[in-house]
Amino acid sequence: MAQKKGKKRKKKKQKKVIISVYLCLILLLGVAAAYIWRSNYYKIHFYKDTWINGQDCSDKTASEVKELLQEKISEYTLNITTKEGETYTVTGPQFHLTYVDDNGVDQLLTDQKPLEWILHAFRGGKYEVSANTTYEEDAVEPILKSLPFMSEANMVQPRDAALQETADGYRIAPEVEGNAVDEEKVISLVQDAIQNGTTELSLVDQDCYLKPAVYQNDESLNEQMNTLNSLTGAKLTYTVKGTVSTIDHEVLKSWLVQDENGNYSIDESKEKAFIEQLADQIDTYGKSRKFTTHDGAQITLATNRYGWQVDREKSLENLKTALAEGKEQEMELSYSHKAKGTSDNDLGDVYVEISIDRQTMWCYKNGQLVVETPVVTGDISKEGRATPKNGCWPIFWKTTEYTMKGPKDANGQPEYTAFVHYWMPFNGGVGIHDLASRGNNFGGDIYKTNGSHGCINTPLEAAKTIYETVSVGTPVIVY
Repeated sequence: MAQKKGKKRKKKKQKKVIISVYLCLILLLGVAAAYIWRSNYYKIHFYKDTWINGQDCSDKTASEVKELLQEKISEYTLNITTKEGETYTVTGPQFHLTYVDDNGVDQLLTDQKPLEWILHAFRGGKYEVSANTTYEEDAVEPILKSLPFMSEANMVQPRDAALQETADGYRIAPEVEGNAVDEEKVISLVQDAIQNGTTELSLVDQDCYLKPAVYQNDESLNEQMNTLNSLTGAKLTYTVKGTVSTIDHEVLKSWLVQDENGNYSIDESKEKAFIEQLADQIDTYGKSRKFTTHDGAQITLATNRYGWQVDREKSLENLKTALAEGKEQEMELSYSHKAKGTSDNDLGDVYVEISIDRQTMWCYKNGQLVVETPVVTGDISKEGRATPKNGCWPIFWKTTEYTMKGPKDANGQPEYTAFVHYWMPFNGGVGIHDLASRGNNFGGDIYKTNGSHGCINTPLEAAKTIYETVSVGTPVIVY
């Protein structure tokens, strides 16, 4: 009986062991099945705590991750800040920004090693995959140009600093910075930002604004201003026959010229033309001269060695010097010949008139006749002795108690000598003088056969009065 009970207990124990073994096997099979199931799960799902491109992708499939990346890309915004501090926002959908699948997410899931999921299931890790995108490039330009800062109407273009003329001279008008942008550069930067996912773009930091090429502190511009002010700073006045001609800033600016290197100077031809114009108003020397004779007849003197003649070269030199000094001053012309009078009739208050045909000489002072005398002029019967006529000459010197000598003969001796009390040459060796040897024989037809060597033989008292009346430069008219 006891033996039977022992056998029964043994069988029960064996049965329990068998059941336990079965249960363990079942458990192991269940665990294995669950592990395999989980492994299969992580073949198509990412581990928990897996972050891709900053997005939580726990337990998401590759498709779901791609959708998440597309959603993120669709949320893309780009803030564009202008120099005025205004911010304009453009968004991904405006450019039809789309995620481009390059299988990077799929590869990351393939590399996950699902059989090792137990080691990584709760610490998946952080990953970056290329989030390539595509967008409509042609949409960028019209979208940007619809923004106020890209509108032509709102753009102030930059302007270079430049010389500006004022009433007093030249100054530098400052540059204008403006707010116009380099449109091509902005478009390119926005395209780069969209491709790279950049969310902020400062137009100032990226140097997108057009700039003036020349600023007010430009050394060359300031040098040019100083040069122009120096060239146009003088104020010179010339008074000619009561008319004032002024060279000032207005005139000088019209005289400016630039050479091939851009350097300014005064046009010398304008300076010369100015002096020529004044001289033409003044000059009487060398020009034919109108003359009214003692009896009112109007004659024209072809030869004229008397009158005003401007020394144009010297006057031009003086003008250039005064302009270079930049002074404000009254100017005087220089003369190579001067007349006694300043009016249109420049003969002055004293002049001598000689008529060859009438063999008479008149001397006037202050419009009054002071001498009228017969004379003897050059002997017209002898070659080379006729007194030059049809001209006007100035007395170029005078003296008293003078011995005149003629040209030398073959023996080196003067052809003649003659002592005179008064000598007043006006045309080379031709002059007015007394001649004692003639006694009182003057006038008439003497000059035709017994005239002088060319001089004006004059009675002593008349010669004395004329000598006391005239001075060096007094005009003598012979006709």
